[in-house]
Amino acid sequence: MADVRTGIGIDFHRLVEGRPLILAGETIPHGKGLLGHSDADVLTHAVCDALLGAAGLDDIGVHYPDTDPTYRGVSSLKLLADVRVRLEAAGYRTGNVDVTVIAERPKLAPHVPAMRQRLADVLGVAVSQINLKATTSEGMGALGRGEGIAAWAVALIERAARCPDT
Repeated sequence: MADVRTGIGIDFHRLVEGRPLILAGETIPHGKGLLGHSDADVLTHAVCDALLGAAGLDDIGVHYPDTDPTYRGVSSLKLLADVRVRLEAAGYRTGNVDVTVIAERPKLAPHVPAMRQRLADVLGVAVSQINLKATTSEGMGALGRGEGIAAWAVALIERAARCPDT
């Protein structure tokens, strides 16, 4: 039986004036951006946590703490690239990732293909291995009032094939 593992990642960030809105490395036109120590890419953070969790490698806050100035303003795609290195060092590769973003505004559907491609490129997988959906919270709660954006991600990783000894 193949060695496969799953992980879940969840992240939330508040929307504020004066910052760009970045999701999966894409700058999305919007009047507000996400508040955070890095670029606050809530989608990519959820993917990082799902992959790290699947491998039993703690979480994004352990590896890239907001108390470390090294990560101030850093692209979350760089963090994801490092997560890939950590997975590979542990003997795993990404099987697939499924993400749901919850945001009242802006509409994300036009940006989904580019976001999927960016995630696939960083993880070294086919775009078909990345699924991305966007929904609203139907006006309920802080997300429904447009105060923030959240993302949930599920990842499957599998033991990387090893070459037989020769």
